[in-house]
Amino acid sequence: MTIREFIDDCKRRLLPLYGKEEAASLASRALEDIFNISRTKQITYPETEIGDSNNVIDRLASGEPIQYISGFEYFCGEKFKVGPGVLIPRPETEELVTLIISDLKDLKNTQNKPKVAPFKIFDICTGTGCIAWTLHKRLSDAITLETYGCDISDTALQYAKNQKLLYSSRWPMFLKYDVLNGDLNMLKSFIGKLDVIVSNPPYIAEKEKEQMHKNVLDFEPKEALFVPDDNPILFYEKIAEMAKELLTPEGLLYFEINPLFADKIQQMLNDKNFQNISILEDLSGRRRFAKAVYS
Repeated sequence: MTIREFIDDCKRRLLPLYGKEEAASLASRALEDIFNISRTKQITYPETEIGDSNNVIDRLASGEPIQYISGFEYFCGEKFKVGPGVLIPRPETEELVTLIISDLKDLKNTQNKPKVAPFKIFDICTGTGCIAWTLHKRLSDAITLETYGCDISDTALQYAKNQKLLYSSRWPMFLKYDVLNGDLNMLKSFIGKLDVIVSNPPYIAEKEKEQMHKNVLDFEPKEALFVPDDNPILFYEKIAEMAKELLTPEGLLYFEINPLFADKIQQMLNDKNFQNISILEDLSGRRRFAKAVYS
């Protein structure tokens, strides 16, 4: 099969699931990420043979995410390993990480004296570990860091531990923890007081399933996505309670949120006496992030 034939076959077979442009984009990405054929070569040498690629097309046509087939997703310029059982990192989460990095660099520049003890960051519901790894890599040159991540999923933790973006460092450190039912005192004795807590927890209501694409519903882990309609902010409430126990005074709490529940989350944080609560928009103008200070 040639490059041209692969693209044409993808566009034909993927049309029931994807629009014409998206099908073409998936074909091009598959050639680049799986067969290592650059976009330039795809255009300039379309008759190049790529061998048997029917299995890839079959998997794409079934709705399987391209990231599971290639085995990775780009996040903040890095390749993160992904596969069945772990949530695929999203562009919105990149925006959250960029926000935190900017805030922490600004905080360091405005401090009257350097912090002697390590600056501690905790990524709750870490998944692939993309938040923890990226924050640690981008900030460790400027700040002495200890970075932690936790998840309830053994599969997710395997991915998080095996990313290895920093080969010479023992950080980040990942641990298994059940946010809704875990022993907070045990966690507190292990990691001590924290300067930053960040979380991108499950936040999609069950009622939203009908609006979602097959490649998410049929393949990505439901426990990392969905919350009950009658209590859609249960993770945020629990994590906010954890934050009151774990954060140092003036510690920072960051959430990625469902825009549908932005007002509920803001009110919940206010009720729990967090200060300087902000609901921030993503690049598409949706209220996607919450930020608060514990004092």
